[in-house]
Formats: sequence, structure tokens, C-alpha cells
Amino acid sequence: MLNSVEASQPHQDQMEKSAKALTQRWDDWFADPIDLADARELVIDTRQFLADVPAHTSFTNAQLLEIMMAQDFQDLTGQVIKRMMDVIQEIERQLLMVLLENIPEQESRPKRENQSLLNGPQVDTSKAGVVASQGQVDDLLDSLGF
Repeated sequence: MLNSVEASQPHQDQMEKSAKALTQRWDDWFADPIDLADARELVIDTRQFLADVPAHTSFTNAQLLEIMMAQDFQDLTGQVIKRMMDVIQEIERQLLMVLLENIPEQESRPKRENQSLLNGPQVDTSKAGVVASQGQVDDLLDSLGF
């Protein structure tokens, strides 16, 4: 699109410059009419400008059409992408529904408390030097000064 705009600008600038110059020359002529030869040159230049205008406007119209077509293409592309995203979201939603509907049911088993964890370390009380009860532990701590 920028290429079309850049291509059209010189044509528009040239028409603007020529139109301003001719307007100034005509204003000067109406303010102070000049001789016939200069007036004839002004008329010839004006006719040449008018002959050039269709070529410039035709070129500009072609560039504007190209810009419009590019925008339509982008709009169509955007519409296609939007539709594809809608389809993808619908497929995702349906797949999630299929997964949720087909989740295998699991029996909820009551949690068993592991009673063996509360037993503490296994102590062989028949060996010498092994403390077998809390009373023996308290006596040992007293003898050590605690």
C-alpha cells in the first residue's frame, strides 16, 4: 500500500504545482491584461494542463484501486483467520467435553492411617544397656544431671 501512495504523490504534487502556477498567471492576467501573444501562451499552457489532468487522475485512481484491493485482501485474510480460530476453539471445547465424559471412575478408598508409623523404633529390651521404659530414661537423665 505504501508503494501505491508513494507512486501517486509525485503525480498529485505536479498537478498541484501546475494548478497553482496557472491560477497565479490567470489572476495576474485578469488584474492587468497582457498582449495577445502572452495571453495565447497562457491559454496553451492551460489547455496542456487540462490535457495532462486525465493521465494523472487515471494513474492516481489505479493506485487508489490497488490500495483498496490490498485492504480488501487483508480484510478477507483477517476474516479467514478469525473463522479458523473459531473452528479451533470449538474443536478444543468438544475435545475437552469428550475427555471429561470419558474419565474413568475411580473408587474412593478410605485412607488408612498407617498405625505402624506411631510405634517408634524397634528396641530389643533383652540386651544389656537398652532402655526399655520411660522410667529408665528419666533415671538416666537424673544421673547425668538433667
